[in-house]
Amino acid sequence: EVDFFGGEPLMNFDMVKKLVAYCREQEKIHNKNFRFTLTTNGVLLNDEIMEFANKEMGNVVLSIDGRKEVNDRMRVRVDGSGSYDRIIPNFKKLVEKRPKNKDWYVRGTYTKYNLDFSNDVMHLYDLGFDQISVEPVMADPSEPYAITEADLPRIFKEYEILSEKIQKIRDCLLYTSDAAD
Repeated sequence: EVDFFGGEPLMNFDMVKKLVAYCREQEKIHNKNFRFTLTTNGVLLNDEIMEFANKEMGNVVLSIDGRKEVNDRMRVRVDGSGSYDRIIPNFKKLVEKRPKNKDWYVRGTYTKYNLDFSNDVMHLYDLGFDQISVEPVMADPSEPYAITEADLPRIFKEYEILSEKIQKIRDCLLYTSDAAD
């Protein structure tokens, strides 16, 4: 398993392609099978990269933190603007073209700024993403966005809220499915 992540691997897409080609050669020589994962913030996604990812990557992790205001607060571009408006169309296009036998999911990080992260999950779901992961930020406690022990009761409650929201969706889907039968 080879994971391309950290920083933004698409900043050196040529190297990603070369490494995948090299590993594909080694598969034949050594009778091995490589599985690749790409984690991207989506800013540099284009048709060429999407085609490559959908062919070569067993899994693509689409990194976004949720609602526009949440994502853009933490993911600021060089020009000072947020990345949300650029990446959402890219992510939708990649997922739409992704083969059914290839994995993907959107992954968000919640911080002290969005301890109501169930709203971010539901926002992503409403955009059409049904494979979603959210995780707490790991940061130095001195950072203003860091989660502290004092936030834990709120986080535990938010997971309960998220569970209830997911259960309502599940019940609705089951009801709709039963009604169709």
